[in-house]
Amino acid sequence: MTNKIQIDQVATAALGLLSYQSVLGATVHRDAEAEFEGGRGSVVGVRLPKQRTAKNYTGTTEYVDVEEGIAHVKLTDEPTDAAKLGTRDLSLDIRDFGGQVLMPQLDAVSRYIEKNLATLMNTQSESADAVVIDPAAPLKAIAAASAEFVRREIDPGDRFLAVGPDVYGALLDVEQLQRVDASGDDSMLSRAEIGTLFNFRVIVSPLLTGAIAYHTTAFALANRSPNANEGAGKSSSQTFNGYAIRATLDYSADVKSDVSIVDSLCGSTILDPNRMIAFKLKASKR
Repeated sequence: MTNKIQIDQVATAALGLLSYQSVLGATVHRDAEAEFEGGRGSVVGVRLPKQRTAKNYTGTTEYVDVEEGIAHVKLTDEPTDAAKLGTRDLSLDIRDFGGQVLMPQLDAVSRYIEKNLATLMNTQSESADAVVIDPAAPLKAIAAASAEFVRREIDPGDRFLAVGPDVYGALLDVEQLQRVDASGDDSMLSRAEIGTLFNFRVIVSPLLTGAIAYHTTAFALANRSPNANEGAGKSSSQTFNGYAIRATLDYSADVKSDVSIVDSLCGSTILDPNRMIAFKLKASKR
């Protein structure tokens, strides 16, 4: 198999699967780069367009330089999945290899990257400033958040309400929850999206402890793939749709077997705290 399958094919398939598997990551600003020379702990710059303000023309044109915003993100984690390949795995073609070997590896890596972002979101929901949602009347806090977004002049597009299991349970009987027509989209984000409320696209994530309303530009997820391993049998570092991974096929003397390794570097940060409102569920009385 290692002589038949091109490593670039493996990396391309892996990135497609990673993009498909994303839920929370698909809703925030993503920045990716391949062949990254740094490592875990490195701080990278995430480029962002800077908002401009038009001025009234009074006879003289005033020119303002185009500026690019830069946010700094620390790559805190290095999600890695290493698989020992048996004789049967070595006989698979690229399609079967993707389904039986690569898909489980990418599922593990994508879940880790999702958890990295979810941990940051949970920190906001667990803070003292988080808005309390009453499970008996969950819409009140969400409606107030929607109105606050209008006051803050936050773009009405790309607004999300990501909820954890407990808040999801409180919303199940809400008649105002407008169901979403998936229109044949079978991505993880589509399957996690349960409807809309007050112009928020509502998505469910088992990784969240509370809930958080936000615009896409509130958070950034930085993804870097390390340099292709020149000492390996085959290694490729690529990016696609805001994600970056390195795929490696090699022989490991440690385990005396061919191995498949998928790894990446990731980190997340808050870009604009004004573009999010975090929630926690009101504790039940015992």
